[in-house]
Amino acid sequence: MKDYSTALTYFQKGLKVRKEKLAQKHPDLAVIYHNMSKLHFSTQQYSMAMKYVQQAVEIGQEKLTSTHPHLLEYRETFEKIRKKQ
Repeated sequence: MKDYSTALTYFQKGLKVRKEKLAQKHPDLAVIYHNMSKLHFSTQQYSMAMKYVQQAVEIGQEKLTSTHPHLLEYRETFEKIRKKQ
């Protein structure tokens, strides 16, 4: 639907709630960071996208197996952003 500002608002609200309830390195936080990264990538805000995808990758590397689909997707997104910068 490309309503990026509304999506970002809900991602931020969800992130705030989860940060209050979960450990700092919980895999659910990585999912939100990754989604926020993709949103910023879509709006060509590559530095913000990189900031969030790095957080997702960091959590994923610590909490997921090296072949976990989420971690592989985070790394793929990281590479896409890196190529655009």
